Amino acid sequence: MNQEHLNLAEKFNSFAYDLISNEKNVKNNVQSLNDDELYRRIIFNKYYYALYHKYLAYDDELSSKSGSGKHKAILTKIESCQDPKLLQIYIKLLNLRIWADYKLDNDQQALSVNLASLNSDVWNIIKRTNINC
Repeated sequence: MNQEHLNLAEKFNSFAYDLISNEKNVKNNVQSLNDDELYRRIIFNKYYYALYHKYLAYDDELSSKSGSGKHKAILTKIESCQDPKLLQIYIKLLNLRIWADYKLDNDQQALSVNLASLNSDVWNIIKRTNINC
């Protein structure tokens, strides 16, 4: 197990969880986050990378490699896990993260994601002892 990846996963998860749990307060105190699109882009990015680093914490082979191929390799390994909930959440966050980081459009699907439900789903996965099958 790689404690550095695990620590980063926990930090990203806690950050996104706190943003959603304290949405009104955050938006009242950080003016730029009143822009719901920006707010969601940040959350989607951090939740995706929380799962990404949680997975790498338990996969020594992948964590030692560099490059963007890790994303596809993690997806391939998760697909073989036979854990439908993990796969569903990982794919959802992967797609949301791609939108958040690279797309310029206001994707209505991304803007309508239930953040409280996403919070719960990701929190439950992050708190697992291990998500590497």
